[in-house]
Amino acid sequence: MKELCIYWTRRDFRLNDNPALFECTKHCKKEAADFLPVFILEDYMTKAEAGFQFGYASRYLLSKIIPEFYKKFKKFHITKGKGAEFFINLQKKLKETHTVSIFVNDDIYIDFHKQIKKIQSHGIKCNVFNDQLTIPKDTKTSTGSYYSVFTPFKKNVWQDFMNASVLPQAKINDVKYFNDTELPHKIEPKFESIWKMFSKKRILQVDGFEIDLDQELEYKQDFDKLDNFYYTEEECLKRFQKYLKSELSNYKENRDSLEKDQTSKMSLGLAWGLISARTLKKEITSYYKNDFNNINWFNINQKDTGVVHFLTELIWREFYKYLMFHNPKLMHQEFQEKFRGRIKWVSKKESIKRFTAWIQGKTGYKVVDAAMTQLAKTGWMHNRSRMIVASVLTKNLGVDWRWGQEYFRAMLLDLDEASNNGGWQWGASVGADPKPIRIFNPYLQAKNYDPNNIYQTKWLGKDGFLSETKPLIEHAKARNEALNRYGLSSQKHIPVRDY
Repeated sequence: MKELCIYWTRRDFRLNDNPALFECTKHCKKEAADFLPVFILEDYMTKAEAGFQFGYASRYLLSKIIPEFYKKFKKFHITKGKGAEFFINLQKKLKETHTVSIFVNDDIYIDFHKQIKKIQSHGIKCNVFNDQLTIPKDTKTSTGSYYSVFTPFKKNVWQDFMNASVLPQAKINDVKYFNDTELPHKIEPKFESIWKMFSKKRILQVDGFEIDLDQELEYKQDFDKLDNFYYTEEECLKRFQKYLKSELSNYKENRDSLEKDQTSKMSLGLAWGLISARTLKKEITSYYKNDFNNINWFNINQKDTGVVHFLTELIWREFYKYLMFHNPKLMHQEFQEKFRGRIKWVSKKESIKRFTAWIQGKTGYKVVDAAMTQLAKTGWMHNRSRMIVASVLTKNLGVDWRWGQEYFRAMLLDLDEASNNGGWQWGASVGADPKPIRIFNPYLQAKNYDPNNIYQTKWLGKDGFLSETKPLIEHAKARNEALNRYGLSSQKHIPVRDY
């Protein structure tokens, strides 16, 4: 009986350094097995149900990415349904002619592993390969516990990350493709055909309350006009190579500047697997002719600070995935146990009022409103802005961080669930962070990172920026309320850091 090897595409739309695809084609060549790449539009993606938060931006981007990835292959099966059920039914259909083997890149989420177990329970072989996490999942401290603080984690895994191998391009033309014409529910590999499978609604569910974003937001996102919008592996790599030559050396000093906006824009490529963190690392080390293995953390060479800082940010992404893998409840639960159920968020009625003003860019804090307008229009937001708006929502407005997390899940083009969760827990001072709680002063943040008001004017318009606005809550008052909210107002030496 012949073997059918399926490369199950998920968030890994690339040929280079793609472990599952590389091993699948290698196996097919060696064993003379049939090959078929598959993408399954899962039901939760297409329905736009509030509880799943597969946002409008994600739906649109996926509709653009899939047809471009399809073009690389002689055949590529796109279908709709449930992942596990598709493979189980396929095995039944082909039981007289083929055995089915699946090649798929690992994921950190518990639902993925439940699907794998269900598929395996029907006798289907699943080959799962490390990808999203470059460092070993079982990395532990010297005392045998899992890491909860980033800096020691970074120092421990640095060489693992820097020495990680980068696989060559998968040889997708050296294999025999399976004839998929008789397989059910095949979707035409065109943007229009895939896009019509998705609901166009933009809805959000927070704390049992459903919000229709089409009614609440003034803007409909228009992604094709954006500088940071791309959807192919080739364009992603081209952009990074340009950035590498022109901006990376100054990354540390410029990354937080709102007016310069000199971030790499690689978050989208990494989130959707258009490029791997390992490939970015390889591009950097090749360009600088330096493996950056032996870092003196107490005295980093001045010329290397930008590069080392960028590599550190890649390891931050690994850290958040590592945390999520070992703590799947983090999506809805604070990492720091001392804050679980103990923060006195404002009432639900007041939360809805303040949250609505926040998503609409009507908080009265100019830099916050500019950032929220940027997100509403583009599906992207500068990283410094993400920190500012998270602090203001949780500290100044007193709204539960989970509300902000869900809004970002619904809106971001570059959504990475682990990084988004880690960022929101960091912004709310409840995550894996040993430092005192942080309270961002939106006025000081604007002065430091948008001193000439370029960013704020761009997104609010000149008239909007110059108009007189009153914040929902004055910052000084908001700061005191935040201390009460976190149970810190009675302490003589308040562990707070103002920014």
